[in-house]
Amino acid sequence: MKEIQAENREWINFAKGAAIILVVLYHSSLFLNDLGLAGSTPRLRLVLSYFPMPVFFFIAGLTARRMLTWNLTDLWRRRLLTLVYLYLLWSVIRVVFYLVVPHLRGTERSPTDLLNIALLPIWPTSSYWFIWALAVFTLLAWLLRKLPVKLQIALAGAVAVLSTTPGVLDLDNVGWDRVAANFGFFIIAVYFPRTVYRLAARVRVWHAVVLVVAYVGLAALLVLLHLSRIPGLILLESAIAVAMGVALATLLVRVKWLNFMSTLGQYSFQIYLLHLFLVASALALLAPFAESVWLQRAGNALPFLLAAIVLVASLYLAKLLRRYSFLWVSPFRKRQTKVVSRRAQVNGDLL
Repeated sequence: MKEIQAENREWINFAKGAAIILVVLYHSSLFLNDLGLAGSTPRLRLVLSYFPMPVFFFIAGLTARRMLTWNLTDLWRRRLLTLVYLYLLWSVIRVVFYLVVPHLRGTERSPTDLLNIALLPIWPTSSYWFIWALAVFTLLAWLLRKLPVKLQIALAGAVAVLSTTPGVLDLDNVGWDRVAANFGFFIIAVYFPRTVYRLAARVRVWHAVVLVVAYVGLAALLVLLHLSRIPGLILLESAIAVAMGVALATLLVRVKWLNFMSTLGQYSFQIYLLHLFLVASALALLAPFAESVWLQRAGNALPFLLAAIVLVASLYLAKLLRRYSFLWVSPFRKRQTKVVSRRAQVNGDLL
């Protein structure tokens, strides 16, 4: 009975649900800001940026330990092939989408730019850099598997400190920058999943309260006092975010009226793939009215409203498209692995 409690994983979907909500809210504010309709949420967006991706990469690492025992052929066939396929497929879908829907984000290079498209395999600029980063993490973890674990964590931590300190290791690319900043969370989860499950089972309310206070307090220092240039502070904030996410998820997953969070977590990968199309479409619809006084006044609420609509629409769209398995799983995998792939890859190993 104690072992079952230690291995309780119900909190994982809840944590993914919380993270995907923040991702959708982040992008809603980001896109609306280009129309001047984000109100005061850009500052909130900065605070939110410390939480979702470290949590997603950490959770992805919890299910990745077995890949260290595979040979390179198995690694490609069972993990990398799916990631490469999905990254390229959805990047192409994104290009086709923007051939129809106008790209209104002046702060970002056009997705239909030919050079941009050609460089996607090595210089990810599409919204699907997360899948690309997971492929890089998978390969890196496998290549480094014979090094002492402490050395791997130390190297990942050092790179993360450099990359999260503004002006030190800025690669000017969302994919590479996030790889450098988040590999440590992935590799820790790869090697210590049972420790994570045991600690999660022991979480008490006061643990969550302390972590929330620490997260909010450090966020205030980083955002309001502009202390992000102090080496290691952003990485520390992300580490606190992961611990806070796990602690809150283990407690709140028991609250019945919050069951929708776990549902969102179960579909977090599909929502991640679909939501930006809906946000971009909303942006195109709102653009002609961007100067309207009533929209300007609604700026503080608009990102939250858009995020809520997009989350619900993405969830229903994901369920509608569930039958088209080629959208979520590589069709090139062997037949006997398809069932495992659908369950593990889509619902667990990716997001």
